[in-house]
Order: sequence, then structure tokens, then C-alpha cells
Amino acid sequence: MLVCISVFIAINQLAILSLIAIAGGLYFLFLGFQLLARKRLLLAVPTSRIGSAAIGVVEVTGLATGPHTITAPITGKPCFLYHTTAWQERKGKKQEWEKIADQTLHVPFFIADSTGQLLIEPIGAELDLLREYCEEYAASSFSSNRDEVPPRISVFLARHGIAPGLRVRIEENLIRPEDTLFVAGTLTENPGVEVRPFSSRSDGLTNLVEAKFVGPEIIRLQSGAAPTTQEMGQQAKITAALIRAGISKPEAWSAAGVPYEALAVDENATPAAVSPGEESSHEEKSSDFNLTPPLVLMKGANDSAFVISFRSQKESVIALTRKSVALISGGAAIILLGFYMLLA
Repeated sequence: MLVCISVFIAINQLAILSLIAIAGGLYFLFLGFQLLARKRLLLAVPTSRIGSAAIGVVEVTGLATGPHTITAPITGKPCFLYHTTAWQERKGKKQEWEKIADQTLHVPFFIADSTGQLLIEPIGAELDLLREYCEEYAASSFSSNRDEVPPRISVFLARHGIAPGLRVRIEENLIRPEDTLFVAGTLTENPGVEVRPFSSRSDGLTNLVEAKFVGPEIIRLQSGAAPTTQEMGQQAKITAALIRAGISKPEAWSAAGVPYEALAVDENATPAAVSPGEESSHEEKSSDFNLTPPLVLMKGANDSAFVISFRSQKESVIALTRKSVALISGGAAIILLGFYMLLA
């Protein structure tokens, strides 16, 4: 009887594993055929000059441009869009990474060529961007060798409530001014997208460390000391960034590796006024763009394709072909293996 029960349990376990394998293979097949359909769509739609693009599905190539930018949280570079991710190494024999933070922020921007410019609203886009930053940091770097970790990274992890107890990898992809982009999406009437700077109150999380003050930034401690930014050490810089981000949770401070103290920012320091030349230059830059254009290139209805890539149309098609072939062939192999296990 025991032998029969053990055989029955083993058969059930094998059947479950087989069904899981078949389901996984079907999922890979689904993704592969999705990419294949997207590839056919890219081939079916000819690339247009921006000035002659018609309402509907279009493909254009040009330079990213616009009057307003945001600051990337890790590199500190001005950009129209950033995608920052943090990965942490899992415990185990194999080196496996788990995504622990994923942050994307953007402002509407334009893509331009010699014939004109189009407003891009990147919400819902599949992003294929150049990687501007990719570094790994050991857990010891956040404790014994703190100077090796840039303050921006400590603040980014603290903002997401991450205590770096294991090895961490940080990646950041950007769309920067003058980047050459290939965009495939739907050109439609503007539903109300307006080009304007990102809210300074929300953008405080982005400009944590490299806030551009004309005068010295003063952080007054309870003891009355008032060191300038240049005189503060690494830990004090992280502290100042946490204060400006409005992060008051002690556990977030601990994740950043700094002691929690009740600090206050001196708001009485008055920055120097912007010179008339700088103000007029900013106005001229904004006047080069129609901030409420009648058309916008964005994701269309019915979940249509919307791709923003640093690759050309030809390179994008080649990349989609490779991915779709790998997914379809891999999915088919997993399904056959699952059926073989089930029949066996």
C-alpha cells in the first residue's frame, strides 16, 4: 500500500510540473508572437519625415529636444525621461538578481528633424534606451567603505526603503537632449498634453543632491553649527538630501546609513537673483516650441504598438526578430518537454 501511495504522489507531482512547464511554454509563445506582430507592424509602416507625418500610426526619426528637463536621480544629468532600477543579489549558490526598485519619470518633449517637430507623450511606451549608468556595490561599501558609494545612490535606496544588506546593482537609462530616437506610435489630436516644467515640489525627490543653488546651501544643526555644502562630509551630504526630500522615517535614514536626527533646513538664505540675460534666454528657448501643439505622438487605443528606441527602424526590426525567434523556439521546446513528462 505504501508503495502504491508513493507512486501515486510521485505521478501527481510529475503531472503538476508538466502542466507548469506547458503553461510556461505557452506564455513564451504568446510573447514571441506578440513581438513578431510588432515587427510586422514596423515593417508595414514606412518611416515618415516629421513635417509630413499624417494622423494615424507613424514612424519617425529625429533628435529629442524641448524647453524643460528633469534631473536623473543617479547620474544627475538633465534629461526628458529617466528609468532607474536597483537590483539586489539573492542568497544562494547561483548569482541571481531580484529587482527591488523601479522608478520612471518624464516630462513631455519633442522629436525634431529638418522638416519640423512633434510632441511626444511617452506614457505607455516600450523603452529601448541607452544605458547611462550601471554599477555594482558590495554590501561592505555601504558600511566600511562609504566613500565609494555616491550620495545619490544612498538616497535613492533610502527613498525606496531599501537596506543594502547584500550586493546591489544600479542601472539608469535616459533620454537626453539631442539624443537620436526612433519612435513608432499613434499621431493623434492633442487630448490636453501641455509642455511645462515638472512641479518643483514633486521634483524635489529628483534633485536631491545636486540642487543648483546660486548661494551656499546651509544646513543648521540643533547645536547651531552651519557648515556649507563644500565643508560637509559624505554622511552630512546624504543627511541634507534626505531632509530636502522630506524623508523623516528613521528606517529610511538607517537604510541610507546615517543616524536619525531632527535637523531643520534654514530657509532664510536668499539665493541670488537670476540675471536678466539668463531670464531672457530661457524665454527665447520656450518660444521656440509650441507648448500646446494640436497633435501629439503617443500610445494609441486598442493597445497599439508604441516604441521609443535609440536604435534605427532597421536595427529595431532585427532586435525584435531575434527576440521573437528565441521566445517562440524556447516556448515550443518547453511545451514538448512538458508533454513528454506528462506522457511518461
